[in-house]
Amino acid sequence: MDTTTIPASSLRSWRDPITLLFLVMAFDILFWERALGLDLLVFIALVLVVLVAKTGWNGLSRTARMTMGGALLAGIMVVVHHSSLAMAVAILALVVSSAAAQEARLRSLFYSLLHASTNILMTPFVALGRLDRLPNVNGVPRTGWRWVKLVALPLLLLLLFTQLYRAGNPKFDHLTAGFMDGLWEFLSDALSNIFTAHTFFLLFGLLACAGSIFRFAPRMVIEMEDQWQDVLVRTRRRLPQWASPRSMDGLERERRMGVILLVLVNLLLVVVNAIDVQWLWFGFEVPVDFSLKQFVHEGTWMLIISILLSMVILMYFFRNNMNFYARSRSLRTLALLWVGQNLVLGISVFLRNYQYIAFHGLAYKRIGVIVFLGLVLVGLVTLYFKVRDKKSLFYLARVNGWAMFTVLIALTTVDWDSAIVRFNLGHWNRGEIDVDNYLAMSDKVLPLLYADLDKVEGQMARHRSNTVRWVEHLDPQTFRMELDVKRDLFEQRVAQQHWQEWNLADQRTANALHPMSDPK
Repeated sequence: MDTTTIPASSLRSWRDPITLLFLVMAFDILFWERALGLDLLVFIALVLVVLVAKTGWNGLSRTARMTMGGALLAGIMVVVHHSSLAMAVAILALVVSSAAAQEARLRSLFYSLLHASTNILMTPFVALGRLDRLPNVNGVPRTGWRWVKLVALPLLLLLLFTQLYRAGNPKFDHLTAGFMDGLWEFLSDALSNIFTAHTFFLLFGLLACAGSIFRFAPRMVIEMEDQWQDVLVRTRRRLPQWASPRSMDGLERERRMGVILLVLVNLLLVVVNAIDVQWLWFGFEVPVDFSLKQFVHEGTWMLIISILLSMVILMYFFRNNMNFYARSRSLRTLALLWVGQNLVLGISVFLRNYQYIAFHGLAYKRIGVIVFLGLVLVGLVTLYFKVRDKKSLFYLARVNGWAMFTVLIALTTVDWDSAIVRFNLGHWNRGEIDVDNYLAMSDKVLPLLYADLDKVEGQMARHRSNTVRWVEHLDPQTFRMELDVKRDLFEQRVAQQHWQEWNLADQRTANALHPMSDPK
C-alpha cells in the first residue's frame, strides 16, 4: 500500500486554502502599484466565479444573483468609462454580493453591508483559530503549527518580562544591555525587511480575499434582520385578570395632535404648491435682477429638507399602535394627502433645478441634486404604501436601500464627463458656462475640447463682456497651453500604462487625440 497517497478528504480540506492563495496571488499581480482598470473587472469576475463554485448557482438567493450582476456590470463600466464613480460602485457591489452569497437570508442593503463589515472584522480572529483544522498530511502541517504556537507565546512573554525587569532594576539592565540591545537591533533589521509596504499590501489582499469568499461573521447579524418584517403585525399583550385595562387616552391625544398638525401643514403646502404650479410649471421665465442661484441653491435644499422632515414626522406618527387604532382613519387620510402634496413639491424642486441647468449648464452637483431628488421621490412613494398598507420601517429601509443601489449601478453606465462637456459646449447661454470646469474634467473630454476650441473661445469672449467676471480662464491662448499640458500628461500616463490598467476610455481618447497632436 502506498503510504504517500493523500486521502480525498484531505484534498477537499486543502481546496479552500489553495483557492485563497490563488486569489491573493491574483490580487497582488493585478493591483500592486497599478491603477484600477481592467484589473478590477478581472478580480470581480474571479471572486464571483469562486462564490458561484462554492455555493452553486441554484444555491444563490435572488438578492445574491442581482447584486452579482450589478457588480459585474459596474466592473465592465470601469473598463468602458473608467470613472471614479464606477470604481467605487463596483467595489461596493462586490462587497454586497459576497455577503448575499454567504448568507442567502439577507434581504436588505443595510444588513448586507453590516454582515460584510462584521465578516471582515472577524476574519483574522477566526482564521487563526481554524489553522488547527488544516489537513494532517503525514502529520506535518498540524504538528508544525502547534509547535509554532507552543514556542511563540512563551518567547513573547519572556521578552516582555525582560523589558519590565530592565526598567525596574538598573543592575539587571546593565547585565542584559548588550544582549538585549543586540537582539532588538537584529529584530528591527529583520522586521524592516519583512514588513515592507508590499507585505502590508499582501496582508490587506489576504484579508479582502478571505472576507469575500469565506463566511466568518456570526449569526447575530442575520438573526437581527430576521426580527424585522415588511408588514406590521399587531401583538396583543394580555394583562393579568386583576389589572385594569389600559387607557387609550394617550393614543387618542396623539391622534388629535396629528390631525391638527396635518390639517395645518396640508393647507400651508396647498398654497406653496399652487404658487409653484402657476409660476414654475408653465412658461417660467427668469425675471430681471432675479438671483437664480439663490432660488436653486438655497431654495432647493430648503424644500428637500422640508420633504425629508415630512417623511420623518409621518414615520413617527405611524410607528406602532397608531397603525391599528380604529379612529386613525382621518389621520391616515391626511397623511396620504400630505405625501401626495410632497410629491407635487418634489416635482417643483426638480423644475427649479431644470431651470438652473437650462440657464447655467450642467455640472456634477446639479446632476447629483436630480439623483438625490429622484431617491427622495421614491421614498415618498414607499412612504405612501407604508401608511396605506401598514408597512414597517424595515420595509422603507429595504426598498429604498435597493433603490439607491440600483440607481448607483445605473449611474455607472453613463460617461458623465463627456455628457457634461457636450451639453455645455452647445449651450445657448455662453456667458454663464463654467469654462474653468473644462480643465477639471477627466482626460476623456480632451478630444471634445480640441474639436470645439472655437466654442470655448466664444464662451470666454462672452464672459469678458459680463459685468461680473467669475471665471479665471478668459485668455484662449492660456487655456490652450493648459489644455496641451493636460494632453501631454495623459499621453505620458498611457505610454507607461500596464495591461492591468488598460481601459477602453483611455484607448478611445488616445486614438482620437492622435490626429490632433502637434507634429514634434
